[in-house]
Amino acid sequence: MVTLGPSARRLALVTAASAGAIAGLLLLALAVAPALVPQAEVRRAASDALAASSGRDVTVLGESRFSLLPAPRIVLDRIQLSMPGTAALESERLTARLSLLPLLMGRAEVASVTLERPILTMSGPVTVPHLSLAPFVSGTSNATLKVENGTIAWRDQNGLTQELVSAIDARLERSGGGRGISASADFSWRDHVVSGRMIVGNARHFLDGVDSDTKLDVSVAGSWLKFRGTSAAGPNPVAEGEITLDSPDLRDLLGWVGQPVATSGGFGRFAFGAHLSAHARQIALTPAYIEMDGNRSEGGLTMKLDGERPLVEGTFAADALNITPYGRVSLTAGGGHEWDHSRLDVSPLRKVDLDLRLSANSIRADESLFERVAGTAVLRGGRLDMSIGEARAWGGLLRATMMLAPSETARGSLALRLDMEASNVALDRALGDMADVRRLEGTGSIQASLTGHGSSIYGLAHSLSGDISLSGKAGAIVGLDVAQALRHIEQRPLSGGGDLRGGRTAFNTLEAKAHIENGQATIEGARIEGKLVKLTLNGAVSVVHRDLDLKGEASLLSSAAATAFDLPFIVQGPWDNAYVMPDAQSLIRRSGAAAPLLEAVRSRGGDAAVRTMIEQIAKPSPLLPTAGKTAN
Repeated sequence: MVTLGPSARRLALVTAASAGAIAGLLLLALAVAPALVPQAEVRRAASDALAASSGRDVTVLGESRFSLLPAPRIVLDRIQLSMPGTAALESERLTARLSLLPLLMGRAEVASVTLERPILTMSGPVTVPHLSLAPFVSGTSNATLKVENGTIAWRDQNGLTQELVSAIDARLERSGGGRGISASADFSWRDHVVSGRMIVGNARHFLDGVDSDTKLDVSVAGSWLKFRGTSAAGPNPVAEGEITLDSPDLRDLLGWVGQPVATSGGFGRFAFGAHLSAHARQIALTPAYIEMDGNRSEGGLTMKLDGERPLVEGTFAADALNITPYGRVSLTAGGGHEWDHSRLDVSPLRKVDLDLRLSANSIRADESLFERVAGTAVLRGGRLDMSIGEARAWGGLLRATMMLAPSETARGSLALRLDMEASNVALDRALGDMADVRRLEGTGSIQASLTGHGSSIYGLAHSLSGDISLSGKAGAIVGLDVAQALRHIEQRPLSGGGDLRGGRTAFNTLEAKAHIENGQATIEGARIEGKLVKLTLNGAVSVVHRDLDLKGEASLLSSAAATAFDLPFIVQGPWDNAYVMPDAQSLIRRSGAAAPLLEAVRSRGGDAAVRTMIEQIAKPSPLLPTAGKTAN
């Protein structure tokens, strides 16, 4: 137990009495403070602090209340801030916290201003009115400006109101010993919480156009945007520093901002980084890198904002790219049996101008490999021109150009032009990738020059016109053994063609040309020649309805007969389910017993029985579906 001496006890008593006196004086001061500072002055100080921070005139519509505990503050009900145009900003309550010491001296000094449940209502175009930082920075008050549970809403011409942004919690205060500013905001938009933080080292320099240290962080659903560098506002805003963007799922992020992705896969993990240099109306992002779905490319971008539309220019290069995760853009509907009738949106072509240069040592798509690829994409005034100067593809060389533009003759339609040349390529892989046709093997060349216009893929197919040529050597037709079928028919004509499906028909040379007019292709003398058979083919192919109506003649070159064995045939039906049928009259003429047999059938059953007999002799043989892609 500690025992205090007489001097210590007197000191303790004096100290306690002094503390009690000070506390009593403080309580007395708090009690009389409201009387020392007129209510009107406190009310005016609160509204002036908000006006100075926001740069807007303030109108108090409700009652005011002054409170000392838990801290001196004044509460103003129903606050309105003047806004430009048709916008209106009203807050349910304004709470101004007062500094205690100035209050005891009879002066109202606002430490912070809080707007509770403010609502910014707009009508007409959905644009947020400009709110300047200049009043906050240039003002003499150090008051912190806060927003709690704010809302931004839009009201249509019928008076219906829709929330655009909700649950806004924001804070604006001085930092860095009063020289800088710190701003933060958290809000809910499209069912996601967005958080933003910005710190400017010297606010006055920033507003006067002098570079100031700047940090910016924005996050949403695990995605981050960060900037570290210097920036300045003023009449010619500038920024210089490092910018990074990281997202665990770019597809979700783009969908959230209203930019859906056309492909069925990919657009997962994404990272972007660049040195940002923004001056006046031009933004340079160089050097820059892009990482997405395991692919990385490096280069740079420049954006110019001084024209009718933003102009984006850039160059990117990659060592190896794998575009397999992105799948294929589907052009069909109805299970792949018809062209897609969905309306094409041509409006994005008029929103921006592009000039991009892209190159890669290799690009893999499924099992196809493209090497030494150099391509360009130029978009000007709504017209998009894309080209591949030269690339090693399917074992050969590929050159291609494509033009897309809004149609000049039909509003809302798209005009298309495609020119392509593939030389010394593997036909099975090339035709499989381009047209999903997998019945030809061998090495050959493909040339195409096509034009079309329409508001959908079906419309483009309906108007498609141009020319296509195909040549090949040392290959085979997959799924048909023509030589075997011809030998069977040569020996037993009335037994029909049998089952033509299966096997292969080898050829030495292949030549085919087609002229397309308004979605209807005419085959101009296709020829296929091999050691055992020769085939000629002509007729029509409907691009619109995706079906065939072809006639041909097959010749068995190794026939033991005195004369060459020739057999006409037809190919009809949908592209993916066509059938082959030999000409019945030719079969009958080749059978010596056919004439008496036909007369006997006609005498018993008439012409109908004859037709039935002919149909049995020349029974259609559906083509088997081909296997999937062959290995590269």
